[in-house]
Amino acid sequence: MGVLKKVLGKGSIRNDPGVAAAQMGETPSMETLLEILRERRIDKISPNDAMNWGNQDHYFGVGASALRCVRLAMLAAEKDSLRTILDFPCGHGRVLRVFRAVFPEAQITACDLDRDGVDFCAKSFGAVPVYSKVSPKDVAIDNRFDLIWCGSLFTHLDQGRWHGFLELFTSLLAPRGILVFTTQGRCAAKRILTENFYGLDPDQVSEVVDDYQRTGFGYRDYDWKPGYGVSLSTLPWVLSQVHKLPSLRIMLLQEQGWDNHQDVIACMRAE
Repeated sequence: MGVLKKVLGKGSIRNDPGVAAAQMGETPSMETLLEILRERRIDKISPNDAMNWGNQDHYFGVGASALRCVRLAMLAAEKDSLRTILDFPCGHGRVLRVFRAVFPEAQITACDLDRDGVDFCAKSFGAVPVYSKVSPKDVAIDNRFDLIWCGSLFTHLDQGRWHGFLELFTSLLAPRGILVFTTQGRCAAKRILTENFYGLDPDQVSEVVDDYQRTGFGYRDYDWKPGYGVSLSTLPWVLSQVHKLPSLRIMLLQEQGWDNHQDVIACMRAE
């Protein structure tokens, strides 16, 4: 029986018609999954969580938005079972807490350069801790995954590491496993011109947007963190990178699918 079908919850959701439908073999509705999330979610937030900007409604909403993306990808891939999940980069569990609530029987691996974040996810959500490396060639993970969620990593990488991490994730997918990752496209290309939270100076913004418009990809480092910055990529450019990996089958494209901001691409590893 698939993990999505094992969503018998606690308290009020036991009598929910969506849960009853799941017992009969149907995929639960998004409304049912959100109710399960509200019932089961662990709300503890690390004081070191850089993604917590003080607006908890938005913080938890970003996690729910990721769940919508994953559910759509699972539907597109005709997949109702998630035994193993990798959240990379996991941060301090903004999305991982959602996976723990909705897929309680899955083995979840938390991976990030931020060791404090990995440790928090292991302690608070029962995740398997793995510390990442700057180079994808140095990342060592033994397991293979039914789902890899990669929220806002490619948005910070140059072309070299962009392709390296895409290769890494492909190698970590189980047969028919799905990779769901996010990028910054047309929405971000507009917002970066007027909103300062992207962290680049005006000259860098102009350079990134110009490269993006000319070539489909633009990137500049943060001044304070060489090798890490902001990238913009058109969907055609993103697809051109996926096409270099013949074992990946594209299942879903969704502009502004995550948090009404980042584009979402879902791929399945062919058997």
